[in-house]
Amino acid sequence: MTIEYRQITAAERRRFGVVIERGFGGYYEPSAEKYRLDRQTLTPEMSMCAFDGDEIVGTTGAHPFESAVPGGAIIKNAGVTAVTVSGTHRRQGLLNGMMKRLLRQERDKGQPLASLWASESIIYGRYGFGMAIQHEAYKIDTRKAALRDVLEIPGKIRFVDTDDALKVVPDAWEAAVNNHVGIPRKDEAHWNRWVLGLRDRGEGGKPWLVSYEEDGKALGFAMYLVKELHVFGEKSHGLINADMVIHSNTASHAALWNHLLNVDLYDTLSTWRSPSDDSLPWMLADQRQLERKPYDGVWYRLMDVAEALSTRTYLTEGSLVFDVEDSFIPEWGGRFELVGGPDGARCVPTTKVADITLPTASLATIYLGGAKLADLERAGRVEENTVGSIIVADAMFATVRQPWCPMMF
Repeated sequence: MTIEYRQITAAERRRFGVVIERGFGGYYEPSAEKYRLDRQTLTPEMSMCAFDGDEIVGTTGAHPFESAVPGGAIIKNAGVTAVTVSGTHRRQGLLNGMMKRLLRQERDKGQPLASLWASESIIYGRYGFGMAIQHEAYKIDTRKAALRDVLEIPGKIRFVDTDDALKVVPDAWEAAVNNHVGIPRKDEAHWNRWVLGLRDRGEGGKPWLVSYEEDGKALGFAMYLVKELHVFGEKSHGLINADMVIHSNTASHAALWNHLLNVDLYDTLSTWRSPSDDSLPWMLADQRQLERKPYDGVWYRLMDVAEALSTRTYLTEGSLVFDVEDSFIPEWGGRFELVGGPDGARCVPTTKVADITLPTASLATIYLGGAKLADLERAGRVEENTVGSIIVADAMFATVRQPWCPMMF
């Protein structure tokens, strides 16, 4: 068997979609509009696939995202997606072959970072990805989960019709991008695709969309679905699934949650993309009414260590030499000297003695401030060569807020 690795052609785009859907257990039969938007949001140039003859037997792709890093700088970020291997070709090295080519392809495009949501969390560490953004899933009994205090809210909540979503939601999302680390920007094609998905919810029910606005400017929104569970002769006990709660400041956060917790006839509220440091638990009068489940959200991969570390800022001034071990693409590893602080940073290759030795996955884990190097050292994933260097690293890489990425891709 000879496997060829290459991008798909425009003529192969529909077959590409079929293979992806089959890999995730779905069936690809898009409308003409959906297919048009799919071709815009994931183009042949973004793909890297495995072919057995003319048959597509493996798929990967990467969106050309941009997202904020600590300090507020916007960095290019390859959003890896659509990773599948046909059931007829498993355990034959296809994923290794595709991933190595995809990552090289995306670095050649000038993207120093890659990120992904992992459908199976055991897979991506071998490719240099580290779990960088944790999220929490919530379940709340709204009958007992009143807010202890509702902060002063200068703006207002209003319902937004699906047809008007494109006039409101992109501005709120961009506000969130600029106020949180880790949220990718969306282009027009992605927004058009998202709104089309709102209209095609089907069995999930009709989604409701509310925005939070101040002086006519949207600073947040929530999209939720409701499910009524009627019991004859008794009170209705309904469920609200808050699929997205996007906020950019304290007021938008408080206003949206106050709305969601006070929808009549629905006694249970669930959501699954909350940041790990969300302030909602501290806003509740009774925290025991909130069930919390942490899980790995987004995995990061540093493809250009020097550029990635130079782009963000650091909470305190410091200087460190990292020996980065990259077992998947060895030439991307090496020894790097980082000098940085709140006003900027510089990271360059060096021959100096390393203060800290770590695999690239561990560096990716701490990159956005979502984990401490000291915790990774205790887990055997980091080696300290200079006493006290891990304390310095944790002080530098610390962030005021945890990273967050409510966008699935």
